[in-house]
Amino acid sequence: MTDASITRAANRERTALDRFLAVVPVASAALVILMILFWEAAVRKTPTIFVDELKWAQLSRAIATTGHAAQRGEPASFKSLYSFLIAPCWWLGSTGAAYTAIKYLNLVVMASAAVPIAYLARRLVSPTAAVVAGLGTLCTSAFFYAPFLLPEVLAYPTFCLCAYLCVRALAGDGRTWTIAAIVACAGAVLVRSQLVCVGAAFAVAGAVLWLTGPRGKRLRSGWSRSDQLGAAVLTVGALIFANALISHHSNEWAVVTQNYQGKLWHLALEAGSALVIGLGVLPAIAGLSSLWLPERKDDRTWRAFAAFLGASILAFGAYTGIKAAYLSVTFGTFVEERNLIYLAPLLIVGAVVYFSAHRPSWVTLGASTAVCGWLLLAYGYQLGYPYFEAPGYGIAVMANRAFHWDQPTIRIGLFAALAIAFAVCLVPFARTRVDAARPALLGLAALGVAVWGLAGEVTSARGSQQGADQLAANLPQPLDWVDQLTGGHGVTYLGQQIGPDIGLSLTEFWNRSIEHIWTLDGTAPGPGPTLTPDLARTDGTLRYDPGLDYVLADNGIKLIGRPIETGGSLTLLRISHPWRLQEAYYGRSSDGWIADRHDATYAYFGPARHGVLSIDVSRTGFCANSAPPTPVTIRIGPVALNSQRAARVAKATMVRHATLHSCKHIPIQLRTTAPVAVDVHVETLLRATDYGISDSRMLGAQFGGSFTPTR
Repeated sequence: MTDASITRAANRERTALDRFLAVVPVASAALVILMILFWEAAVRKTPTIFVDELKWAQLSRAIATTGHAAQRGEPASFKSLYSFLIAPCWWLGSTGAAYTAIKYLNLVVMASAAVPIAYLARRLVSPTAAVVAGLGTLCTSAFFYAPFLLPEVLAYPTFCLCAYLCVRALAGDGRTWTIAAIVACAGAVLVRSQLVCVGAAFAVAGAVLWLTGPRGKRLRSGWSRSDQLGAAVLTVGALIFANALISHHSNEWAVVTQNYQGKLWHLALEAGSALVIGLGVLPAIAGLSSLWLPERKDDRTWRAFAAFLGASILAFGAYTGIKAAYLSVTFGTFVEERNLIYLAPLLIVGAVVYFSAHRPSWVTLGASTAVCGWLLLAYGYQLGYPYFEAPGYGIAVMANRAFHWDQPTIRIGLFAALAIAFAVCLVPFARTRVDAARPALLGLAALGVAVWGLAGEVTSARGSQQGADQLAANLPQPLDWVDQLTGGHGVTYLGQQIGPDIGLSLTEFWNRSIEHIWTLDGTAPGPGPTLTPDLARTDGTLRYDPGLDYVLADNGIKLIGRPIETGGSLTLLRISHPWRLQEAYYGRSSDGWIADRHDATYAYFGPARHGVLSIDVSRTGFCANSAPPTPVTIRIGPVALNSQRAARVAKATMVRHATLHSCKHIPIQLRTTAPVAVDVHVETLLRATDYGISDSRMLGAQFGGSFTPTR
């Protein structure tokens, strides 16, 4: 062996070692970020967002069991490929194991977004800068949604993959990339309907690049002024036609674009404000500044990226504004950053492109800083803990909770962040003066942005964790108690006056044996089909027997059968068929109040025939001395059926008129024969908040009844 060969081998060893050591910081950073994200998933004990999370659980469970999507046993559209992604997790057996697997799978899938973003950035910048972009993708507020059963989990990496393919296609890298981009954009809609914006952005970017490219210039080179005017008129006509076509197929588009343009702009910009805050300001300014870099105007990859970034901002911004404006009219006003999270990875790539430039544009930097400054300072900040629709506010929430900053102080802090971000964006202009310190400065800036993003994300995650802990603590334990007691056999839930009950949704989620959610009064919540099993006869026999041997009765409903276990207001029974009510309430809330209505009914159907009926109408839970009394009418008589086949008193055998005062009650006891019903009418309802009571309902009276059999 010669000295030269020994030297070459040593050099090869040194090169391999150098490469390994170069990977260590990157791997360490990725490991730290992933540990934080896995912690967020681990501490989340239960779903909290209903009806969304329950819907995706229903669909994926059905796919895992039958291969077809369904909700509560009825066939349904799979709605998103996300349903198929998480379906295998339900094969694990227990709901707890499946839920844990879904959370970790969600995280891995969502984190995969870093791969196409790093590849996209590598087309534009150095390998080191591309790695920074990939890691930055893991630090955005979008990862707040990773532990949730939501299609955003799959939509986020899907968008990132589409972005990579679209930029390759727009850069003219070949027909294969164009076909791949078209297929990916079409498939993205199957993940989340909002990703139609990807295809729109691809089309708009392609049109812009063609018009500004050699072919477009050649086409326009011979145009006269009248030709240009005609083209402008045709363009306006095409836009009008497109607006009419979209309005015909989208009610949201038609309503908002014709009547609420102001709301559209305001809510879209407010969502943009949350996005800029969540990104840490710097990537937003630098990312927007990358839209025009004079030195790269002949770089077809940069041109493709800039066109796609600009078109994506337009498409997703319009979608967000229209959706938020429509929701504000039909449901409630929210800051919908949730629909803008897809722009964050592109802005991060734009930021590394900007800082890789030798001489960016002063004009673009000034305009970008002005836009971001407006977004930061012109709007208020949602300080919910967390604010689900806009997790980008997480850092503002942290400042509010940890340092007791109010809105004006937060605004000052964000202005300081804006000034620092602008100063960092000046580094490329001072290349010769700070050349030696440039890597350290940019490294510190990247670290600061990552810490900012993760701090806000962790704050939002901790808020969500606390909410989940509280919900889980208020449920019967163990959470899957119905499944355990029934051995997985089918159960029908039966209640009344339910409304949007999160507790019921959680019970349905954790107990897969619950196949039906039915109510006596049609108040069963979604998602999925429900049914109202009307009374067939006055002895309590119900129609539409589900044929299942177990019933989970709620809110004062009792059936003839063998009670197995009681958890809170829920009672699990094993029944015989046909199923038959023992007693039930109509119009009474789960806490015993007649609320937001004047009338309620109690009925005892059997099996006992003779006994003592006890009735109590009270306001013992409302002790406001200044509250006026209310007249109350109590009617007692045999059970009859109204037009909706619900129990009522047709011919009263006893009527009592009384005046009900605050903190007082009206007791009644009498011997009677079943089936018997009691109608209560409360004349005056009181707004509880007017008397310092934290209850948003209009309260009438507390109402309870029982029937004690006698021999």
